[in-house]
Amino acid sequence: MHPEHRRRGLATKLLSCAIRRARELGAKVAHVNIMEDNAVAKSVLSRLGFSLVRRFLKLRLDIADVHWLDINRAALECRYLQRGEEDKLTQILNRSFADTWGYNPNTVEEITYKTNLSNCSPEDVVLACDGDRVVGYCWTRVACEGGATSQRKGQIYMIGVDPDYRGKGTGKKMLLAGLAHLRSKSLQVAELTVDSENKAACALYQSIGFKVQASSFWYEKVIN
Repeated sequence: MHPEHRRRGLATKLLSCAIRRARELGAKVAHVNIMEDNAVAKSVLSRLGFSLVRRFLKLRLDIADVHWLDINRAALECRYLQRGEEDKLTQILNRSFADTWGYNPNTVEEITYKTNLSNCSPEDVVLACDGDRVVGYCWTRVACEGGATSQRKGQIYMIGVDPDYRGKGTGKKMLLAGLAHLRSKSLQVAELTVDSENKAACALYQSIGFKVQASSFWYEKVIN
């Protein structure tokens, strides 16, 4: 909300319109993400019947602190996504997050659209394969704070492992390979967001050197 127009009930009106539109589209649940210290948003969401259901952590890492041998070794064991493999990426995304809170399955059309955006390319998605089968992926992105290219930072946008290949070090390999790709773009910082209840993922990120920088709350409301 523009600072000059706050405290006029506009947030409540906007959320009410969004919920009405979501109901028209057949959505059954609405989710809203806010920063943990946003007291006004908390009050508005509670008044509209939303309940706090999740806390997510924003983590940050200085890529230079990661041992370069570990990064390079992981990168050599992986490859980039190729055009025409959007169906494989869609399949591994949906398998990796099938039982995850708040996840909506992707379609091949949606993934194809996302990988063709101006700020994305196939090489931003690193894959681990067992033969022809994709068993893990790390989708990276580059963000510019305030639009300034001098303030670029890397993001681990999404990362996942096929359930059949968990517990074998694939997740760590994917993370390191993703960091290798970000480092190849001369990025010094990597950020990611993780569900605080995902203990395995939190432990992995912390073992690499990621530190908590901030946190946000997810609110939920059944609308249909």
